[in-house]
This record gives sequence, C-alpha cells and structure tokens, in this order.
Amino acid sequence: MSKCIIMCAGEFEPLQIEKEEGDFVIAADNGLSYLLELGILPDIVIGDYDSLSPEGQRTLRELEETQPERVVHLPVEKDDTDTMAAVREGLARGYDTFYLYAALGGRLDHTLANIQTLAFIRSKGAKGYILSADSMLFVLSNETREFSKGFRGGFSLFSLGDRCRGVTIRGMKYELEDAEITNTFPIGVSNYIPGDQKASVTIREGMALAYVSWG
Repeated sequence: MSKCIIMCAGEFEPLQIEKEEGDFVIAADNGLSYLLELGILPDIVIGDYDSLSPEGQRTLRELEETQPERVVHLPVEKDDTDTMAAVREGLARGYDTFYLYAALGGRLDHTLANIQTLAFIRSKGAKGYILSADSMLFVLSNETREFSKGFRGGFSLFSLGDRCRGVTIRGMKYELEDAEITNTFPIGVSNYIPGDQKASVTIREGMALAYVSWG
C-alpha cells in the first residue's frame, strides 16, 4: 500500500528509505537538505524555511523557478508545525500510512510535538510511524498490533491520555492481561520481545505510545 514519507528537520542519520511506486515524499523545511543527501528529490517541500541549509536554499530556489507547484510556503508565525502541515497535506491527498524520519532529537519541544503529531494521525484513522536507524514509535488506539515470530527488540508502552484500559501484552518478557496503565506512572517501560513466538499488544480503550528498539 502506498505511503506518505515525511522527512522532518530533527537529528538526521543517513539511512535507507524504501520508496516504492505510489509513495509520496514530503520535505518539511530542512528535511529537504536531508533528502538531497540521500539522493531523493521530494514531491513537494513544505515549511517556513527558517532552518534551511545553503544547499537546501539553492534547491528550493531552483524548484520555485522550474516547478513552483512543488513548493509550499508557510508563515513563520503559525499554529501548525512544519511536520503537522506536511501530515495534513498527506491526509488531504488520501494517504493513510505515514513514515516520519528525522523526527527525534534536537529540540525536545519539537520531538514532543512530533509525538503528538503521531497521535493526531491516529485520531484521523490513519497510521503513523517515527523511524530511525534503531527504533520506531507509533500510537495505538482501541486496537491490537502484532509482531511476527522472529522479531526481537525492546518495547515500551506509555499512556498518552489519563489512562488506557484493557491493556494486554502477550509474547513479551513481561505480560499483561486486561490491565490499566496511566500517564502518571511509567509501568510500561523496558519490556522485551524475545522473538520465540508471535507477540502482540492490545489497547481496548484509550491511546498509547509504543516505542520499539532493535540492534
């Protein structure tokens, strides 16, 4: 299924991005510079461009001259972050799966804003993932997510609202059955998926952030 790939402007680490036919690539502000480093020209660029590198500025000017329809200018003073604006663009184009890169690190408030953007994506009925070289974050809401047998890695779960009910974790080092977790006690941190069987996490009611690490 086609997905919307968004390169944000957080800490960048060169990594392979699997772009398939039908995928739509958006650069959020200085995410343009990161995509150029990977040899990828985005379908559109969105931002106020207050953090754009010199190379990114040159490419932006070229796009404005030759393909202005691929450039979206945002005001510096606005309600949406550049990443949120990129997500809205992807949703408007009908995408329901979002991969966000370079969305962590740098300013802590931007990292938290990107995590909240994952919650926004899920609230719209779509699925979003923040991806790095060794980790993945995603939001669950009234659903079950599974991990196939053979996958090994760390797993942590945090309630994004006051509480999550009906929390069931199976196939991990620490399991739960129809439990409740709150946003005032990090009981879900530092679990482990051993990979010897299929694992799963269920949130019957509420919204939670999952953090998966590997490597």
